[in-house]
Amino acid sequence: MKTQVPTAEQQIRFLQNLQRLLEDGQFVSTYKFALLLSLADLAVEKGDNSGETLTIDSRQIAGKFIQYYWRQAIPYPSRGGPSRILQQNTGQQAAIINEAISLRETFGGSYARATRNTSNWNSLITKIAGTIRLMPLWKLQVIGGHINDFLYENTGKGGKVTLKPGIPYCLRMFHGQINNMVRGAWIRWVRKTKANQSILGQAADLGEFLFGSDRKPLTELNPFLREQQNGQCFYCENSLDTKTEVDHFIPWIRYPLDLGHNFVLAHGSCNNSKRDHLAAVQHLEKWVLRNRENRETLEFYFNQKDISYDLEATERIAQWAYQQADNTGGDAWIEKGSEIQPLGNDWKNILQVA
Repeated sequence: MKTQVPTAEQQIRFLQNLQRLLEDGQFVSTYKFALLLSLADLAVEKGDNSGETLTIDSRQIAGKFIQYYWRQAIPYPSRGGPSRILQQNTGQQAAIINEAISLRETFGGSYARATRNTSNWNSLITKIAGTIRLMPLWKLQVIGGHINDFLYENTGKGGKVTLKPGIPYCLRMFHGQINNMVRGAWIRWVRKTKANQSILGQAADLGEFLFGSDRKPLTELNPFLREQQNGQCFYCENSLDTKTEVDHFIPWIRYPLDLGHNFVLAHGSCNNSKRDHLAAVQHLEKWVLRNRENRETLEFYFNQKDISYDLEATERIAQWAYQQADNTGGDAWIEKGSEIQPLGNDWKNILQVA
């Protein structure tokens, strides 16, 4: 019998279980937060809205862990004393943070360069996958000494988990809320950890430091995107002036997507008008064609500038984002002046969604 999407009651129960896990679960490090965020991201990138199960390998989770801890493996800026890396474990520093520190030093802080070094990268993935299997994977759903395995069967062994029917759907449907809930809990954990209290609150916002977008690649993209777009704003197609901004085509607030194909160059006024809206179908079609037709040129530049990219993952995330908007009767942004219109169905043909 075909699996059905979760009922409203089942979706509410999922959120209640997640909230209980965050409130009552035992967190001796930040690994469980990273695991929850990784499962949600992988459900978006590899799942669908059918209500079916989804099997996820610990190596896939390991790749996500590196992404989350990469930014956090740099010293937190303190005005009152020396900057240092925030503690992510109640005991010694979390092992994955130490691995990320070592990798950053080896590759000059470039995540993209690290992923291209196949030998080092695969070795690190293997090591982190082992840590995930040992630490958070089979302990995540233990609350007060009891197992509440609402996400996947807690067998206690192995390197794969199969998300239960309806769970990938819920992780996709509530991805934004899950991010807010889990990141908020992660920030609170780091803030109240005694080893971190001497420097927190003295400089940059903690949430932005832990999870903000890396602005350096955005700045470096400006001249390249200007040339690619023939000196025109991606959206209004008028000549670019000095007030330009690199825009996340799929808005950062909807999905933290810092992969190269997601960036376009726009007037500051167009970017501010678009804000957190999805772009209308004419912009979507133009974006998809640009990425596909200029794939080799774009990826050559991304490699030269050590900017991470994955076109297939980027398009899967775009499919998810537009499907989410479609499910809720969302609107799309056209241009400044006549800003919003109903999304419609044409996006499905552009992104090849059945």
